[in-house]
Amino acid sequence: MKKYLLISFILLLTACQEVSDNKPVLCDTKERQPVIIVNKNRHLHMSEYWIDQIKEPDNLIMNADEIEAFNTYTAKQQHMLTRFKDVGSLYGGSWVRESITRAFFGLRNSVHYFEDGNKIDNRFFSTMQRYLSLDLLQDASVETRYAMTVNYTDQRVIPTELALLKKRDEIHFDRNQNSALDIGTPIAILHSTEDGQWHYGMGPTSSGWVKDSDIAFGDQKEIADYLDMKNFVVTTAAKTALLIGGRYHDYLRMGVRLPVIMTIDDMSMVLIPMRNEHGKLILGNATVKTENTHKGYLPYTPRTILTQAFKFLHAPYGWGGMYGEQDCSKFIQEIYATTGLYLPRNSASQSNAGSFQTVIEGLDNMTKTDILLKSTIGATIIHLDGHIVLYIGEYKGEPYIIHTVWGENGTHFALGRTAITPLSFNNYTQKIDVITQLIQNKSSL
Repeated sequence: MKKYLLISFILLLTACQEVSDNKPVLCDTKERQPVIIVNKNRHLHMSEYWIDQIKEPDNLIMNADEIEAFNTYTAKQQHMLTRFKDVGSLYGGSWVRESITRAFFGLRNSVHYFEDGNKIDNRFFSTMQRYLSLDLLQDASVETRYAMTVNYTDQRVIPTELALLKKRDEIHFDRNQNSALDIGTPIAILHSTEDGQWHYGMGPTSSGWVKDSDIAFGDQKEIADYLDMKNFVVTTAAKTALLIGGRYHDYLRMGVRLPVIMTIDDMSMVLIPMRNEHGKLILGNATVKTENTHKGYLPYTPRTILTQAFKFLHAPYGWGGMYGEQDCSKFIQEIYATTGLYLPRNSASQSNAGSFQTVIEGLDNMTKTDILLKSTIGATIIHLDGHIVLYIGEYKGEPYIIHTVWGENGTHFALGRTAITPLSFNNYTQKIDVITQLIQNKSSL
């Protein structure tokens, strides 16, 4: 019996492929399998390993003024961000109706199943279309109302918490999940359902529906003053617990800016938006661990970006912020937010941010690699269809990336997490089409 067990064990060991240390480890089988290891070299999972290869990792990529100019360009020229100070007091009623209707029909045409596997029928969409309450938008113009999120909030394509799937059992991809907003996010409210339970509005990087219980309405000036307070901290951990009265209230993702009142020992007192019994905005005190924050923004350097990115290593994938996590573009967005650099929500828009794009679609893999190896580490993001990644350096002549990736293909099951992989992972080198460097805009040079 022992002899047979030993033979089986040997066969199990020899069934795995002998691969180089920069390739995923997969077993020699035709069946799909998990990717057990994506890097045999354990040092590749340490940010310090990659930082040590950079000649001057503490050199500023952009200073505060250049970052502000970059943000202004992205918002005002490229129209990919909505800054609160740029929000209008009135919007055309027809434009608001069209925006809501376009999103509704776009979703209706792309989803087919509920989370339980049952088919979505036309009665559901007819009911939801009536619930949009578009008949209330009779006026030629809509007066903007101003609000802030009072906790982590899902932003939905249509006003329901129901998960709507494109394919049966594709439960990790709720197509009704437009985005997720951290506490203290300003929203320009443009419409509400008739029962007042849901509100449609514009956030800094996306528009959609939020629950009434998750926001508080306030005066434009008081929200602007809150957002512009000079003494602030920015969260630098992947997750930062927020305590009210010493008890857990919620958590903050990376890159959230909050006004700071004082620091006592290892805790910092911050000012947060809260909601009174009438749904009105009030400000209250909360505390966070000082070690999870930085007073003011972090310097925009290669060291900062790589250090922040690696804090997500192995964190679960969350489509559109599902489960309180991040997808590929939110991962990128959160990292750069710690420096005060604000990026659009989706991967295609992020690849177009600023004015330093290199279109490499159609080039051979060697040429793509040569171009990438000359790019600025810490400032370079790489786009392929539906995905965005951060370039971290070179190992054995091959570009490496860190990315929050689903990563499923015909060979293996989904990684479903933040991982360090070679650019050749899932044939990315062939698929990448744009290299973007987030550096000072050409018009500023």
